[in-house]
Amino acid sequence: MVYVNTKPTEWVLWEHSGGAKNPSDWKANMRELCSFTTVEGFWQYFNHLPKPSDIFSDGVSKKLVGPENKTIEEYSLFKKGIEPGWEDPANAPGGEFFCRQTFDGETINLLWQNLVLGVVGETIEDGISGDDSLSGVINGCRVSDKSKGFPMFRLELWLNTRDPNIKDKTKTKLMEILMDGFPTQKKTIPKLDWRDHAQ
Repeated sequence: MVYVNTKPTEWVLWEHSGGAKNPSDWKANMRELCSFTTVEGFWQYFNHLPKPSDIFSDGVSKKLVGPENKTIEEYSLFKKGIEPGWEDPANAPGGEFFCRQTFDGETINLLWQNLVLGVVGETIEDGISGDDSLSGVINGCRVSDKSKGFPMFRLELWLNTRDPNIKDKTKTKLMEILMDGFPTQKKTIPKLDWRDHAQ
């Protein structure tokens, strides 16, 4: 299917480094990598960025990336003007669907790609036929490395609402998007939970 973006939204991709002197200062640990408004613009950057399996821990050791030998713990993709943190006023009244599980490298790469394409291509919001209530509810998404002794990853989709009806419809569409191209022989299927953001 060819997607034509008729409602351009500018998205910003962030990289979150590990090993900072003050890990609680999350703003100091993040860097804007690129921004784009279309799926085509997304591919121009995405094809040249390391995949999660290239930068995240294998469960035993953290991978060192680039000339600075830094560790990268997260990628975040959020609408321009919204920071990837609970404290942002656009995020505080909402929450996130999340999946925290062990996946092999190929699987986490596919899930992250599907999630990002579903957000940038607006197929999660627009994919529910005849329902305009989902328009503009997604603020962003994230993939995180939570490995400690074994590979553990976290995928998140951030919404600006806690409306139960919108959450139910979004969850159904999100699972459909995540499972696109998912090999049938894979035993580990993503399990989605919800968490409210603090207000």
